[in-house]
Amino acid sequence: MVPEKGRYCPCRIFQLGYALPMSSIDDLVSRWITASVIDEQVAMRIRAFESVEAERNRNVHDNRPGLLEAIAYLGIAVVAVGVLIMVTVSWEDLRDWARVLVTAVPGVLALVLGQALRQTGRPGLVRGGHMAWLAAVALLGGSVAITGSNADWNEEDIALAGGLAAAFVAIVLWVFAASHPQVVAIGASMFAVAMALGARSDDFSNAVAGLSLVVLATAGVVLAERRALVPTLTARGVSAFGVGVGAFFAGFESGAYEPLAFVAAAALVALSIRRSVLVYMLVGVALVFVGLVSSITRHADDPTTAAAGLIVVGTLLVGAVLVLARWQPWERRTT
Repeated sequence: MVPEKGRYCPCRIFQLGYALPMSSIDDLVSRWITASVIDEQVAMRIRAFESVEAERNRNVHDNRPGLLEAIAYLGIAVVAVGVLIMVTVSWEDLRDWARVLVTAVPGVLALVLGQALRQTGRPGLVRGGHMAWLAAVALLGGSVAITGSNADWNEEDIALAGGLAAAFVAIVLWVFAASHPQVVAIGASMFAVAMALGARSDDFSNAVAGLSLVVLATAGVVLAERRALVPTLTARGVSAFGVGVGAFFAGFESGAYEPLAFVAAAALVALSIRRSVLVYMLVGVALVFVGLVSSITRHADDPTTAAAGLIVVGTLLVGAVLVLARWQPWERRTT
């Protein structure tokens, strides 16, 4: 129906787009009511709808990366480079207490800076605050390791203390304000703990380190699937990556644990199908690829023949997928 000349049609609001401020929308709605085009109930629905749209557009605009966020990241990077240069160049000239302070003080400052950025309430600066906390985890963990070195601890104890300290700080910060960088920090610190456990053997044990990482990462997968470890997307990705790295690492020098990579890959793929989570599928397939390459290069008498066999098998698998996708026997059975 075409509106009469001189009368306003509510559909014009879609022609004008959603960039109008609420005051302009209110003016339009008021004119439509005066012209008896719409009643008060329709006007209330239009105002409610446009209010939601305006809020959504504001949130989208506020979440975009901006100049202030870039400057915050640059500042964090500059401080990190300064600490790195001071450690590498002046390390031998520093006293024991100064070696601790050169990492502990920037670590504490990173905590304070991160909280200050978070309190601004601006999404970009909040993200910068969490990145500052990520740097704080590494710095404070390093300061604990340096303290152990000054106290003449064993290297294995130093590495384990540093990893546990970093994990403790990361978990506390995650409990205080869960975020993607804090989940990454937890995963990195757990990797450090696993490597430290492997180093406690007379010779570094890939099996101990890898199995420790698999156990810790599997716990992360369970927590992520129960929504206890959030943000879920990052928790799933970090945990799945830890399972894959740990399983491959465990069998890197031990034939007894070499099949663990394929077992872990199958478990991740199965979990991906059951939970409809793509990241598990990607990590599982990547783990199969790495495991096959490692197994063939270490055990095949004729790698060329083995490679040709894999090409044939892979081609047949892809061909079978194409045939099944076209034929779709599961749909024929249901009908």
